[in-house]
Amino acid sequence: MNPKPLRHVDVFSSAGKLEALYRDLQDPAAVAVVCHPHPLGGGTLHNKVVFRAARGLEAANVATLRFNFRGTGNSAGHHEEGEGEQGDVVAAIDWVIKQHPGKKVIAGGFSFGAWVASRAACEIAAVDALFLIGTPVNKYDFGYLRACEKPMLILHGTQDEFGDVEKIEKLSQQIRNAETMIITGADHFFTKQLDSVEETLRLWATGIIEG
Repeated sequence: MNPKPLRHVDVFSSAGKLEALYRDLQDPAAVAVVCHPHPLGGGTLHNKVVFRAARGLEAANVATLRFNFRGTGNSAGHHEEGEGEQGDVVAAIDWVIKQHPGKKVIAGGFSFGAWVASRAACEIAAVDALFLIGTPVNKYDFGYLRACEKPMLILHGTQDEFGDVEKIEKLSQQIRNAETMIITGADHFFTKQLDSVEETLRLWATGIIEG
């Protein structure tokens, strides 16, 4: 793996210009879009869980794009409760595909980002696999995942205040290609457990690439 410097790039969606950071690799095995948690709760592309998930993917030779949803940071537009944000995910996926056409495509996110990314990614034929970290099942309905056939990682902590682990386990059992990793003692933000986030993403992405 020969990582190139992290660089600021612009992605354009229906909201206008979105602020993004792209970690290119010399010859990546795949490309990934990583989405951040709820912007009204302070979520941005710089969130620690998002950063560590991206780093885990990069360790598996996956080029990564992190971006700010519409109305967040220097991104144009305004917050749209997860509806317009799906268009931002589509634009980000289109962008990474253009950088490395023909490579496998991974999409996912943390918390609100997991909800928005997975809703969009399940419908996009070009996406090969998706990941959900800290899935907020107590707040949003994730029933649509039952119809999603793509390989999927669900990474969750037993102490997640936004997603009862029992609900996560019940949901994952109803998804055909879901792989669930439950981290004992981890809260929603994986406090003191960020190494596990990074390593889990690395191992899972390696399996997706080799599969």
